[in-house]
Amino acid sequence: MRFRLTLNPCLYSLIFTIGFASCEKSIEEERTYSENTSIENYIKGKSWTYSKTDGIYHITKKATFGYQVNNGDTVTFWYKGYTLDGKVFDTNIKAEAKKAKLDTILHSFEPLVVIAGKGRLIDGLDNGLLLLREKEMATVIFPSSLGFKGDIIGPIVQWSPLAYDIEIVKVNGMGIQKEKVFMDGLNLFGNGFTQDSTGLFYKFITLGSNLTPTLNDTIYGWYKGTLPDGTVIRDLGNGSQQIILSSSDVPEGVRYGFMLTKIGSLADLVMPSFLGFGNKGLGVVGSYQTTFYQIRLDSIKLNN
Repeated sequence: MRFRLTLNPCLYSLIFTIGFASCEKSIEEERTYSENTSIENYIKGKSWTYSKTDGIYHITKKATFGYQVNNGDTVTFWYKGYTLDGKVFDTNIKAEAKKAKLDTILHSFEPLVVIAGKGRLIDGLDNGLLLLREKEMATVIFPSSLGFKGDIIGPIVQWSPLAYDIEIVKVNGMGIQKEKVFMDGLNLFGNGFTQDSTGLFYKFITLGSNLTPTLNDTIYGWYKGTLPDGTVIRDLGNGSQQIILSSSDVPEGVRYGFMLTKIGSLADLVMPSFLGFGNKGLGVVGSYQTTFYQIRLDSIKLNN
């Protein structure tokens, strides 16, 4: 006895669609892998150090301690966009436009102002801004899936990874403004605090003597962090504890606070959020939350 297998046309259509989508996904994955390899070879050739977030390569050229760009922030920045073979296709810097022989008559050569994360820019640039800080100079590089994909735009051929050199001039937003108002109300200068170049406020209770640690040092000491209402963030407890200053467990402002102290020093710190827990917060610490620390440096571990 013979049986005839009849395939339902709707089922056949579904199988075909799934197979086609799977094929497209595979091609896109292979293309992105190939482009990422090209990007990493390009970065390696420049001897750059990079981090990678959501498919975007971030190379810091000039580190700063300002506010990180957040969704909804107003961002003012200079930029130069180019392909990995060096073809500049867009910039708001007149000298760079002249060098690349771009139109300098119709173009406006002023810092670009955008609302971050609102989709006005191509995805790679829009999301790349969210990796940067105020006053930072950096390069962001991303595959064509975050750029112009298969479109041909001026000198940009299909499926081209793109690079942007960016300098953030200013970042502003509701969270930033709220924290600035709070910190102004503390009257820190009037209360004997000094502000250093990172934006950290510090006041010595006890002045130490002798050595000052560096970022690469392991020290012995103590610190305690609190919120403005007294809620404890972290307290190292009694005695002298080993602290590795380069550890990610140590907030940025605390690291730099210790680097201002000498052995035997006790100091109060007031840390803007960009030196603490940033625009996201962590645990009991809210977004754009100013934090208070007291630190004590007992000794510095000597490397033999």
